[in-house]
Amino acid sequence: MGASGWLWWCLAVPFAAYPTLGFLIEGSPTSFAQFSRWVPGTNGSLEFEFSTREPDGLLLYTDDGGSYEFFELKLVEGAVRLHYNTGGGARLLTAGRGLHDGAWHRVRVTRRLEQTHLTVDDEIETRVVKSLNHEFGNPDTNSFVYLGGLPLLLTRQVGNRLTLPVVTLEPRFAGQLRGLTYTRGNGLARSQNMIASQGVREMVHGGECDQHGPCMNGGRCYSGDQAPRCDCSRIAYEGPYCEKERRVEEITFRGREYVWWDLRRTGGQPLAAQSDHLSFSFKTRHPAGVLFFSGDGKDYVNIALREGGVLVTLDMGGDPLKVTVRPDNVRFDDNQWHRVSVHRTVKEINGHTSFCTLSVSVDGLYSKKGTTAGPFSHLSSSRLHLGGADVPALLPGAETRSNFVGCMRKVEYVADSVRLDIIRTARQGSPLLHVKGKVDYMCHEVEAGDPVSFTTQESYLVLPSWEATRQGSVSFKMRTTEPDGLLMYNSGSLAAQGDFFAVELMEGHLYLHLSLGSGLRKVKATNRRIDDGWWHEVTLNRDGQVGRITVDEGANDFTTPGDSHRLNLDGALYVGGVSTGVEVPPEVWSGRLGLGYVGCMRDLVINGLAADLASYAKKQDSGSIINFCHSDGGSCSSNPCMHGGTCKEGWGRFICDCSHTAFVGPTCGKDAATLSFDGSQYVRMFSDEESNTQAEDITFRFRTNRPVGLLLSTTSTLSSDRLELALQAGKLRLTVKLGDKDKVVHVGNGLNDQQWHSVHLVRRATQVSLQVDNETPVLDHTMGRHSILQYRDIHVGMVSNDSSAYPSPPISGSLGPIPPFIGQMQSLYINGKYVFEMARAGHLNRMESDWNNTHLQVSAVFGRGSQVVHHPVTFKSRTAYVALPQLKAYSSTNIYFQFKTLQPSGLLMYNGGKGHDFLALELINGHVHLIFSLGDRPVRVRDNNKMALNDNKWHVVTVSRPSSLQHTLLVDDTLATVTNGGSSETLDLQGFLYLGGVLPEMYTRLPRHIVSRSGFEGCMASLDLNGEAPDPAGKDVPIMANHVYSGCEGPSTKCHRNACANGGTCVQQWNSYSCNCDMTSYTGPTCSDESTSYEFNKGLLTFQYPEGRWPDSRRDLLALGFMTNQEDAVVLRLDSANSNDFMELEIVEGNVFVVYNMGTEDHPVGEIMSKVNDGMYHVVRFIRSGPNATVQIDDYEIQENNPSEDGQTSFRVLKKLRSGIWHGHQLSVFNAQSKLQVGGRRAKRSSSIERPFQGVMSGLVLNGERPLDLAAERDPRVLLEGNVHLLMNLPKDLQGHSNDLNQWQRTPPLPGPSPGEGDDLVFSGAGSGCDMDDEDECIPVFDTGSGDDLITPVYIPPTQPPSTKPPPLPQIPDHDTSGGIRPCDDEDCYIGSGSGEFNTENGGMTDLDNVDDTDLEFPPSHHPMLAPEIIHSEEDSPGSTGLGHSNSRGPGSGPTTPSRPEPTPPSSSTTTTSTHTPNARHHPTSTTTTTTTPLPPYSYPQPPLEYDYHEFGYPEMNEKGNNKGRKDDGPHEAIHSDTSGSVALVISIVAGTLIVVILIVLLVLKFKGRQDGAYKVDESKNYEGIPTVPTPMINGQGNGAIKPGDRRPVKKQSKDVKEWYV
Repeated sequence: MGASGWLWWCLAVPFAAYPTLGFLIEGSPTSFAQFSRWVPGTNGSLEFEFSTREPDGLLLYTDDGGSYEFFELKLVEGAVRLHYNTGGGARLLTAGRGLHDGAWHRVRVTRRLEQTHLTVDDEIETRVVKSLNHEFGNPDTNSFVYLGGLPLLLTRQVGNRLTLPVVTLEPRFAGQLRGLTYTRGNGLARSQNMIASQGVREMVHGGECDQHGPCMNGGRCYSGDQAPRCDCSRIAYEGPYCEKERRVEEITFRGREYVWWDLRRTGGQPLAAQSDHLSFSFKTRHPAGVLFFSGDGKDYVNIALREGGVLVTLDMGGDPLKVTVRPDNVRFDDNQWHRVSVHRTVKEINGHTSFCTLSVSVDGLYSKKGTTAGPFSHLSSSRLHLGGADVPALLPGAETRSNFVGCMRKVEYVADSVRLDIIRTARQGSPLLHVKGKVDYMCHEVEAGDPVSFTTQESYLVLPSWEATRQGSVSFKMRTTEPDGLLMYNSGSLAAQGDFFAVELMEGHLYLHLSLGSGLRKVKATNRRIDDGWWHEVTLNRDGQVGRITVDEGANDFTTPGDSHRLNLDGALYVGGVSTGVEVPPEVWSGRLGLGYVGCMRDLVINGLAADLASYAKKQDSGSIINFCHSDGGSCSSNPCMHGGTCKEGWGRFICDCSHTAFVGPTCGKDAATLSFDGSQYVRMFSDEESNTQAEDITFRFRTNRPVGLLLSTTSTLSSDRLELALQAGKLRLTVKLGDKDKVVHVGNGLNDQQWHSVHLVRRATQVSLQVDNETPVLDHTMGRHSILQYRDIHVGMVSNDSSAYPSPPISGSLGPIPPFIGQMQSLYINGKYVFEMARAGHLNRMESDWNNTHLQVSAVFGRGSQVVHHPVTFKSRTAYVALPQLKAYSSTNIYFQFKTLQPSGLLMYNGGKGHDFLALELINGHVHLIFSLGDRPVRVRDNNKMALNDNKWHVVTVSRPSSLQHTLLVDDTLATVTNGGSSETLDLQGFLYLGGVLPEMYTRLPRHIVSRSGFEGCMASLDLNGEAPDPAGKDVPIMANHVYSGCEGPSTKCHRNACANGGTCVQQWNSYSCNCDMTSYTGPTCSDESTSYEFNKGLLTFQYPEGRWPDSRRDLLALGFMTNQEDAVVLRLDSANSNDFMELEIVEGNVFVVYNMGTEDHPVGEIMSKVNDGMYHVVRFIRSGPNATVQIDDYEIQENNPSEDGQTSFRVLKKLRSGIWHGHQLSVFNAQSKLQVGGRRAKRSSSIERPFQGVMSGLVLNGERPLDLAAERDPRVLLEGNVHLLMNLPKDLQGHSNDLNQWQRTPPLPGPSPGEGDDLVFSGAGSGCDMDDEDECIPVFDTGSGDDLITPVYIPPTQPPSTKPPPLPQIPDHDTSGGIRPCDDEDCYIGSGSGEFNTENGGMTDLDNVDDTDLEFPPSHHPMLAPEIIHSEEDSPGSTGLGHSNSRGPGSGPTTPSRPEPTPPSSSTTTTSTHTPNARHHPTSTTTTTTTPLPPYSYPQPPLEYDYHEFGYPEMNEKGNNKGRKDDGPHEAIHSDTSGSVALVISIVAGTLIVVILIVLLVLKFKGRQDGAYKVDESKNYEGIPTVPTPMINGQGNGAIKPGDRRPVKKQSKDVKEWYV
């Protein structure tokens, strides 16, 4: 007898005195009563009586000693249940009901051969079980009979001593027992004596528990040895009296751990129950995983997460039952706690059929039920899993192939009377339950197990190198439906001899590549395809040269060749693909073919340490690698492939095969680049190094009428290897030569039919597949043992003469050299690259990852295909925008779209990023600008188009990234290239990709280098974003603002001749037009409403700019209307806050003059042909651009002033500018405009108003400001003094104040159309983009082509009087040429003048990091009313001399320091030079040059430059308007209104001469051609006029002068009609 036997006998001694008496068993965790063995034989019985108040408890247990047979009697919810096995399988019998009533009940178990009877009181249940042996065990091995429970020592040996191990989980019986009697087959009954016990006492009536039970919260009280005790095992409380709430049991699974039992391993019998209940809580971010499994053989219940719902699968031998709880719009993988409750009950209908009901509830809100029937009575469970299994896909009823990843808590499993807290039992260390892996018994956020999705073949992650010099392990799970992709790659160190490690997926099978430097081992790890969309687990373990790779349940052992035992890896471990430039061995086919992995990956564990893929994705390529496993995306069901392209399903995307079409792109929506070959043209790709490949994938299309021609061939300088495709007798011939063996394959017939044919060549080592059109591919194998093709050059069309190829013997069966190809080819695709498309875009990226320097030569001619538009969208408002998912441009950028618009500016595209990274495309002044930052500094590049793109025609934009530091911008057929000089090579974007604009509040938060402050208005189409083609107006767009519509709708309302009244400018918008009334003195939608009017009678209106916010203006626009009878008055004056700059509009002798000064000298411009002191309404329009200015009164001719430096003044100014004394261009910029006085002027220290204006003033506009309107609105910036009154209506005229004007001054304008009506205004197409006084502070915009210069509009009067030749300009030494001299125009006189361009190759780059926000401005390219004398070019002007002069007046010429105005009659054209010395003040002698300009033809009086009019010889004005005599004796010339006969004769002679000159000039220009600076005038577009925004300067020139020799013609596509301005 063992020690345990002695212990039991010792415990039994106290009870030997009353063997037949009843006893009380307390039901404590250790209580039991042991009796002698029961050996019933073939006929026998066992009976006893019990009394209890507890509904559940173990009454009796005995077995055959750990083999198969057992008897278990227990109370289950007040009924007696017999669970037994006598060799024919486990069976259940249940009898009685409500037996926990405290009364005595008799239980009897009887054996009669195959029959087993259960009798409870008077109820009998019988079950027949057929077996070969009807004996129950044997007397030597049968166990003792235990009542009330089992000893603790026995429960710890469940694997060896118990046939039914789960009996240890049964609750112990608490109550009274008596009369245990065995009856043998002979009918003799014998009462049994207790031989051992614990927690057993003599029966007593009443006790401490009955009197005052101390147990709380439902705890069960039992009488201990000294005091009452509490059993808290079945409630959620603990403590001596169950007074404390038990800690909630939690557990964390990361996808590799689980809790389990398997009774089959110890030979134990399964748990059997007629009903069970499982409840637990979980939270997870993962949509799939095994939650719970219990079963035995074909009987099972499987609970799992699938697609975010709870799925329960049940099979009990009948029909399988599935119940799914997945509410609409509700998912349970939201990382929130969810409570699951599963009930299963079996009700027996008859002896052979039972009915099972299954109910599932989640959160108590979502419930479903299912039923099934069959020949079953219970559910057996020999296996139990919580959280997963080794191979979850092999669990019966598996609906998922992944383990659960997340947290679980309060997992309670109740099977009949067995109540199991699985987490607590596992934590306490049960001999039944086991834990696989290391779990945390608390809930932790699981990050390492989070899956990621690789959405493109270009996406990849970079991890630290795999440290596996001698041994190491890698495991991960993958899921995809795409057959090919590189999963992992790690290259060897520089000192290693070819060491590398790679895992790839090819044709649905997994391959391992491992080289330790002494040879490569390639292992095919799968026997079946794994691109089935399910999770598959891959595990690699290596120790020295020996290793094993396991995929799911299949394992493959391998041994590396050679004698090397070390794996020397270095650099990065690439996951999902490799970056451009990484050298991949030729044996890794997916890497050579550019096939990255597209699919999901999770649970990456390297050397036992989890690698958080989701965290790496967030820090690296968060655009194309996203968290969670996403399989939904593009689908072929929507027919996305256009133009006959073939669609196939990918992983979360669709893939369009366009090889049989004339299109390329993700949806076959872009025209394929077509090249024409004439027999001498070719395309050659060559590298500085040789390439070695073991796999090729080549497709292209061709057409020809020649039966023979070379299509494609490779050559090498080191070997005779060759791959050649050629036409021979109208058939396609493939020649593959590897080593000394060659293979020739022929396909097709009659291919020289001038029809398009597609070719597809696939080579994998020695296997070759060649297909033409839709014919069946021809499969073949190359000869010999060589499989690697060595080449350096790829030739298309012919082998160029400059190619040096290794001499090789002729191919077997060859007829000699193949002649060049004559025909057309398109869509050439070689190993992941569309070569022709890249050539058309101006670059060729590394076509092979091991090509370090790839070059491209193209002599063939690109054809221009038809422009195809798909997925168009219209942005009908500048506030409209579309938000698309983040642009996937981490390491490569390929953007393609089309647009058309009438608006010159607007934001096309924007995607912000991490830190300083961003990418934007915007339209500025009709040109596309690309602005981006990789984190180092922002870079800008502009398109090279000469014409503006806002012409309402479709334009194509392509943005590419040929290398990590180079970007290209291709607009239509012009290419601009820019190189980023920073160290960063990745573009880390995040958030939405905004198309057409952004949210209104975002414009102020955009990077300061982005100019646009409004969206794009127009159409966009054919969007291609790194291989994805979203529909901007589709239903899957995340955000779509208002005014975004599918399709492209053009302008519905267009400008027309009468759109705007009173000379207003019609501005065409996308859906309407608007009128710019700034230069009309009127207001309203159509410039037909009267503006605000004031009457001035010696009053003054002062407008002050805010302190410290004084604008610096390079251009001024002024317009107003007025009525007056005065001959002399100051209408308005604008002064500077910190300089002597000013501008003054005044009336002198009834004529209007404007005098302005930008820091050097006064410049006057005026109109002497129209008197304005007639009481009638007159409109004045004045425009200044730098020193040049124009003024127009009503509809009279435009008067201009183009001052130039001459004489000593020019050299003095030039000297100061070049010496750096003057900062900024004083000749161009009006500095710090601060105060505008209207109605007169007041000196700084004077209280009186000088020369006050008396009359009515209306519609005053100065640079967009409306001071009269502000005064009416009582704006605090406006001060009214004196007699100034607001008028309700504008009077028709001023009655009673008319002057006696000469008749010729009253005459109306010349006959014919109104001046300016119907004429085009031609404006500049470029500008500096700066509004700063000092242009050195302005950051130049990289205009990759030189933009157009300033072209000012010219009004052509009905007649053109002759003009005289201007005096020669001063000559300034040209320091750039030896011995040369050149004229000093405004541009030449300043340091840094010129175009301001700093160009890189084919384009430009601007470092925008060091510029101020206000520096980078791009005003529109229109300029109104400024008229150059003659627009000419140095190289185009036939009359130009070596000094740069021409017969016409050059830019920059004009009056300098005039003395007094001298009117010239209209019939004369003179050049007068006069010198006078005033006697009032001692000023130095000044020289005045008055030159009659061709436009307008009249000389005009120059207003005084000083306010003392006596000094300049102006006559004094008396009250009657008469001139007072002058005090000096200088020359004085009066204004004459009559002409003499002699003057008429002179006019006739001059007019005749002028006609001859014009005819000669016209003949010269006619034969000169269309490119000599001529400008077409399109009469149909008269709405282009005065813009609403300031005018740009010429190529960055700050002085506003017109640069000779830098003019480009503005071409209009209209009739060949020209007007020549002479």
